[in-house]
Amino acid sequence: VIIGDIAYRVAEKHGFNPADEHYRKKEAKLKAAASKGGSNKNTASTSSSSSPPSKHDKEESLIVKAKDVFTRVPTLWALFCEILACQGLSTVLNVCCVTKVAEVIPDDAERADWMGKFFAFTNVVSSVLQFGVLPATSSFLEPSTLWKIMPLIMMTMSCVLAFPKRVGKELADPTLNMVGAAYAVMKILEFSVRRMLDEMVYVPLDYESRFVGKEVISVLGYRFGKSASSLVLSAITHTLGIGGLRELSYFTTAAAALWLGTAWRLSNFVPTRAEAEEAYKTMKKGS
Repeated sequence: VIIGDIAYRVAEKHGFNPADEHYRKKEAKLKAAASKGGSNKNTASTSSSSSPPSKHDKEESLIVKAKDVFTRVPTLWALFCEILACQGLSTVLNVCCVTKVAEVIPDDAERADWMGKFFAFTNVVSSVLQFGVLPATSSFLEPSTLWKIMPLIMMTMSCVLAFPKRVGKELADPTLNMVGAAYAVMKILEFSVRRMLDEMVYVPLDYESRFVGKEVISVLGYRFGKSASSLVLSAITHTLGIGGLRELSYFTTAAAALWLGTAWRLSNFVPTRAEAEEAYKTMKKGS
């Protein structure tokens, strides 16, 4: 609570309080309505005598508003597609990791111990990156560059999984260290770099785009991405009768390529530091 209060004070001090923009839009609408004169009085009397909107009307209004925001702001649609691709890759890597761990470590207690150490390692590294490394590097690395670097890293690691060294005439299955490293890097990027960049996408947007868009993306993007990728992967493996780690590693390469394409497209909509600074100055003048 204390840290949240400090964050709101910092945002208000530097002109990033979303309520200010919301109130300015409300005042502008009221002034525009007042300037229309008598016709608005009749409209106001009619609307005041009418009953309040029902729950169905509010839901329909939210859907219409979300559709309008996503049509008007292509950045949100690009971010939505990127999230679906990112969650798809994360899900496939999770399946690969769980499959390989169960194969190499059959004992339940040892397997639980390995997974506990794995996630402890990813959380520690993610914290160091998020609070130590990223604040220092963000001063000279553009966000659009980071959006491109993340999927390039995973594309390289997924190719290593899909095409490891040969044993005789056949390709060997990926080792536990290879699969674990790929999944660890994916989770570290998700928890640190991508989480920071995700929030930065919303900063230069207007009030409605920020909050309506973020609500839709948070509810549908992340949850639908994981659910849809799990269903698609289950359907493919069941229909084609494949479930080995070798075949699953090919899916990681395809998912990484899809993430690379969507993240690259999103990076074209992300403003540079100079553009973000100019938008900040414009917002400060309007406040």
